[in-house]
Amino acid sequence: MTKSILRFALYLLIGSVLVFGTVYLVQRQVDTPFLSGVYIQLCVLLYFVTLFAYTISCIGIYSKPEIGVYGILGGMMLKMLISLSFFMFFLYTFKAENKVLLGLNFFCIYFLMSGFEVTILLRNLRRKIK
Repeated sequence: MTKSILRFALYLLIGSVLVFGTVYLVQRQVDTPFLSGVYIQLCVLLYFVTLFAYTISCIGIYSKPEIGVYGILGGMMLKMLISLSFFMFFLYTFKAENKVLLGLNFFCIYFLMSGFEVTILLRNLRRKIK
């Protein structure tokens, strides 16, 4: 189980650096701003929240397969609640200059990381069933 979690953390880190680093470099080359001021902090925060949710899901899958679904749903629910609470914190604490831009950045990062997490979880379940 720890091997699976460490492999996921490495893949998520590499994918995050490639995707979000590319977007950040494009932002630096283009004159039109499409990234908020707390973009890097959102990426780091959502990386750790996604890793936490994946760990909870793996614990649910590997402890008892009958309750694996509850582990996956619980991990995703905790991720959603923690992520949205931090989004509200960023929105109202840092007084973002463009709240729509911050919201779009947050939800793009959130859905990309959630998609990656679900893809890896489905691969793990497919191996577990065979």
